[in-house]
Amino acid sequence: MAIIALDVIVCILTVAVLYWLYIRSASVSYSSPPGPPGLPFLGNLYDVPSHEAWRKYVQWSCQYLSDIIRLNVFGTNIIVVNSLRAAIDLFDRRSTIYNDRPHMTMISDLIGMGWTLALLPYGERWRDMRKALHRDLNYDSVKQFRDVHIQACHEFLRRLVSRPERFREDIRHMTGRIILRVAYGIDVESENDRYIAFAEGATEAFSSTVNAGSYLVDSIPILRYLPEWFPGANFQRRARMWRPAVNDMLNEPFRFVKKRMLGDGALNECTATSLLESIPQSGKDPAYMEGVVKDTLATIYAAGADTTVAALASFFLAMTLYPEVQKKAQEAIDKVIGPERLPDFSDYESLPYITAIMNESLRWHPVISLNIPHRLSEDDVYNGYFLSKGSVIVGNSWAILHDELTYPDPSSFNPDRFMKDGKLNPDVLDPDTAAFGFGRRKCPGIHLVKESLWVSIASILASFTIEPAKGQNGEEIKPPEEYLPGLLSHPAPFTCAISPRTAKHEELIASTVHEEA
Repeated sequence: MAIIALDVIVCILTVAVLYWLYIRSASVSYSSPPGPPGLPFLGNLYDVPSHEAWRKYVQWSCQYLSDIIRLNVFGTNIIVVNSLRAAIDLFDRRSTIYNDRPHMTMISDLIGMGWTLALLPYGERWRDMRKALHRDLNYDSVKQFRDVHIQACHEFLRRLVSRPERFREDIRHMTGRIILRVAYGIDVESENDRYIAFAEGATEAFSSTVNAGSYLVDSIPILRYLPEWFPGANFQRRARMWRPAVNDMLNEPFRFVKKRMLGDGALNECTATSLLESIPQSGKDPAYMEGVVKDTLATIYAAGADTTVAALASFFLAMTLYPEVQKKAQEAIDKVIGPERLPDFSDYESLPYITAIMNESLRWHPVISLNIPHRLSEDDVYNGYFLSKGSVIVGNSWAILHDELTYPDPSSFNPDRFMKDGKLNPDVLDPDTAAFGFGRRKCPGIHLVKESLWVSIASILASFTIEPAKGQNGEEIKPPEEYLPGLLSHPAPFTCAISPRTAKHEELIASTVHEEA
């Protein structure tokens, strides 16, 4: 028996050595993807762009004639995927080894946001959270929340009448109201709601820290132990500033739900009640599953609170800069609906041009231009390039959605690119392919976001005229097409003139108060 056991051990060791030699020979036989030359030890630390990195990565792809390019920061390979073909090949067809996430010390440990689905490593907890999200946020399930979208949208329209200059703050209030009602059953305050404030602080932290190469502590984790006063440890002060909002966002709404479920007040039907009531049927440890539910709800809260804000802000900028699009949309709405009511979801099939505007809003300036980094869990070879285990893989959504072969004149806001013979053209690439992530890491809240976007865009265009602001001499002041840095692409602050299309439309908006009472 001992001899047999020894033979087995020898066989295992032989296989292991042969595999190691194969991988070693592969790494020698194949070159790394091209990229800018780096410095000794530091690598490309000073090459990582601090602003509009997606554009620079496309330039490098053109320069080096490669769909993928490589940077190296202190020994960490960063592979940027700049084409749809490469994104499908890697994130979809090889998803089993491109499905993981790199551990990001700044956001996961110092800020304390490692619980969110977007950052979790691939494993049991990730699968349980993904399953929970899919259960309540799939294509059919989200339709149960359509009344929530309509009511929040109508409130936004009323605010837009009375204070159009605050449209960006009120977009945030509308989206926060929807997310908190859907996830936790919480009805937010009309002004200065604390739950919305939690989300605003947490999403600022997320957007500022999750891009690959943003913080040196992600490449050299031992730096996390530096004290705040140490030169170069400004990241510690930022983490301390952001951490309270992240903790509150995770814990406070969940406490509210648990308290209401124990009988302290009424609770609206929502995702929280659905998931918590399903725990006994899961067959898993109740304490573990409650933690999964808590993290899942906070993920909905975090992911949904800012993505819709960014997309709608881009929509307002586009309508200010492209009045011909707005005019065509309003003609389509007037033909289908008329002035007697506001759009609702029953009009979806009859208003394909509104869907085209939504698609173009997601494509023109993607909410996430550079996707959240993936981690390669095994050595791989692609197009003759060797990609080593542990490499950080970043999908360049902006590059894919601005590919001139797919979308001619990509810098222009042109919804007609999605239309053919008065209908949506199925042959044009749907922005969903890249706008919401890749592979198994694609945003599970995509259907909820698009429901909110569609009815908001339709209702705003039906009711309001959006124009450039006027200067002192009556001249138009067209806002620049500028965007703020960070993971989430928000337009830089801009002004525009927003007014009801007619007195009849203003009356129609006012009447929504009585309908919802």
